[in-house]
Amino acid sequence: MSIRRVLVTGAHGLLGAPITREFARTTEVGGRGHGERDVTDDAAVSATLDDLRPDVVINCAAYNDVDAAEDRPVETLSVNAFGVVAPARAGAD
Repeated sequence: MSIRRVLVTGAHGLLGAPITREFARTTEVGGRGHGERDVTDDAAVSATLDDLRPDVVINCAAYNDVDAAEDRPVETLSVNAFGVVAPARAGAD
């Protein structure tokens, strides 16, 4: 399988930014960062996949503000634990 298009979630973060740059050398990359698409929103993720039609999705989205995470456990769990569900579900269609 030839990889032509990659979607990177969390594309502007500490992990996502270098991954996006590296793939951009040889591949068309659609990067989505915080505020552009919510990885926990099935409809938004499906729309992104429909728009971009990536061959591969790399999930780098994370809630990584440790101090704030202690005060926002539901949001943190939603992104870090369940944030992979919407991309996986949408990619299976």
